Amino acid sequence: MYVQLRIFYFFLCILLLVPYHPVVAFAEGEKQAVGKSDAIGEKKVYRIAGEKHLAPFSYINKNGEFTGFSIDIFNAIAERENVKFEYIPMELYQATRGLQEGEIDAIMGLKYSAEQNQIFQFSEPYFTMTDVVIIPNHLKSSIKSLTDLRGKTVALRGDPASFELLMNVRRIEFQVALNHEDALHLLFLGRADAYLSNKWTAEFYLEQSPNKGQYAVFDELGVPSEFVVATQPGDTELLAIINDSLASMQASGEYQSLYTKWFAPSSDERLKEMRNWIIALLVTVGLTFASLVVIYSWNKRLKKEVEKRTFALADANRELAAQQRATSQAHAFKTQIINHMYYGILTFDDHLHLTSLNERAKEMLCLTEVQSIQTTDIQHHPLMRQIFQLYETAKKKKNGPFLFMEEIEYKQDGESRFVISRVIPLHEDQDQTNGYLMTLADRSEERMLEKKLATQEKMRALGQLVAGVAHEVRNPLTSVKAFIDLLPRKYEDPAFREELLKHVPEELKRMNRIVESLLDYARPKYPQKASFDVESFIHSIVTIIEPTLKKQGVSLCLEIEPSMQLYSDPNQIKQVMLNLMLNALDAMEASAQKKLLIQAETENGTGFIRVTDTGSGIEEERLPHILEPFYTTKKQGVGLGLALCYQWIQENNGEINIETKIGDGTTFILTLPITKEKGGHEHESSCTDC
Repeated sequence: MYVQLRIFYFFLCILLLVPYHPVVAFAEGEKQAVGKSDAIGEKKVYRIAGEKHLAPFSYINKNGEFTGFSIDIFNAIAERENVKFEYIPMELYQATRGLQEGEIDAIMGLKYSAEQNQIFQFSEPYFTMTDVVIIPNHLKSSIKSLTDLRGKTVALRGDPASFELLMNVRRIEFQVALNHEDALHLLFLGRADAYLSNKWTAEFYLEQSPNKGQYAVFDELGVPSEFVVATQPGDTELLAIINDSLASMQASGEYQSLYTKWFAPSSDERLKEMRNWIIALLVTVGLTFASLVVIYSWNKRLKKEVEKRTFALADANRELAAQQRATSQAHAFKTQIINHMYYGILTFDDHLHLTSLNERAKEMLCLTEVQSIQTTDIQHHPLMRQIFQLYETAKKKKNGPFLFMEEIEYKQDGESRFVISRVIPLHEDQDQTNGYLMTLADRSEERMLEKKLATQEKMRALGQLVAGVAHEVRNPLTSVKAFIDLLPRKYEDPAFREELLKHVPEELKRMNRIVESLLDYARPKYPQKASFDVESFIHSIVTIIEPTLKKQGVSLCLEIEPSMQLYSDPNQIKQVMLNLMLNALDAMEASAQKKLLIQAETENGTGFIRVTDTGSGIEEERLPHILEPFYTTKKQGVGLGLALCYQWIQENNGEINIETKIGDGTTFILTLPITKEKGGHEHESSCTDC
């Protein structure tokens, strides 16, 4: 038993001495490094900036020395790569500006962010942790997650990564300081409700404060923070030195030694723990030898289990680090996608105050980076002011939630722009709205193209009409020319003069009617609704198209209800009828029997106009697309004729329906409103070559 006790005390002594060895070894290595640095004079010097209030990573201690974990990392890199680093304490904004202007070569201890990744190049991360929030003790019960900070004021050191984290929380206020220590003092002074920082820096400064008992650390955010080294975009040599050295230090265990020095429990704490163990074990040994044997065996099994769990924890830490990198990359990827979308995207809180917008929205609203942050100014933008006015008007007409979509025309740089705006409510709970999503789609180019194609379609139809009218105009011209040729010889003949006065004015009136009808068709039309007589209206259309009908051998039948009135824009309805009749002529081009029937009647207070042809009909699979813009089966068409007809009929509060059968022709049915004064229901039937 005496021998076993001596062996047990021997192991205890070894355990007591173990915690001191890494510190001693590291101190000796540091002295050797200093000696080498003094001995070698010709080394490349890099100017490295670091924050002077980022303890324990980089800070100025009580002796005025610039020290920290990051400093020791770079000292180890300098020794490995035979270079020299000149350390410059700076605030973050000074270091960022200095790196951009080339005054320094790198910044250590910088948080990775997707925004700054476009400006600098970053090394591999050399430290990964999660951010924490320090809150007063009286708020511990009310804050369980990051979203519970809504309506609170958060103090933080200004950096893009922290802003990206808190921008996802609505209705949060910021107190921005130059460094972490000043930000924590804002919390102590009562000017903020919480303080956001990385875990180690927050605990370091809180531990030094006499108010530490009044505050608690909330560390369940789950948001990763990676400390990297930022270099200038073209400095690949320095970046390679840092990345290669970090990988070598990880493999050799030197990194773990530095980590233990700064972040593991102190040697005095370990010694106190070990002494407590000794007292407990001595008491246990003093009881019985059997109890000592049991405890020893249990200790052995526990050690194996601890090693097993340690390896499992290390694997879990590696997986967590990989997940944190994946999360960070996914966030950066999502940000890039949103910023490069064709649509402008804006988000607002429940008071219609801007909370975020993507790059496309900035481009459409002609905003600079500074203007986009000023949320109050965006409401005075002409487009946004018009959207808000229309939305408020539509909101008053609706009792509950609704989706707002409106095409808006506004002036920008003297040009008309067309934008489709959609406003979608965002719900936190089932019935509670906590914000709005607005999308902006620029349709200016599409509207210009539609206008050009509509003109092209009209000119194509006009050309088709002119081809038939030219022949019809030639006949009265021939008669007039014949009278003019005979005029010198037969002017004295009374019978000739009587025939001249009878036929020449009639032929000229006939030509004038045809030309006026063509000009009326070619003029641009705007909705100007009025009551008009359908019978005279259809006869005016027949005047235009009759020459084309005769040329193609088509018989025209009219069945029009006498005194029938419609309340629409007669010019737009005339274009619709001409387009439908021209389409009917194209459909009957290969038909043996060519017959065009136009019927007009009223029924149950509604007017109906039917245009029926004896063409080949429309295939069933094409029928759903026949009214779509740019859908055509013609070689020379652009597919806007029927689409424009559909638009004009809708503008006049009407409908258009199609009945067709392959081989038996097609009927287009126009449904239009009539005036209050209804005519009789007797039908007039007139037929030309029926």
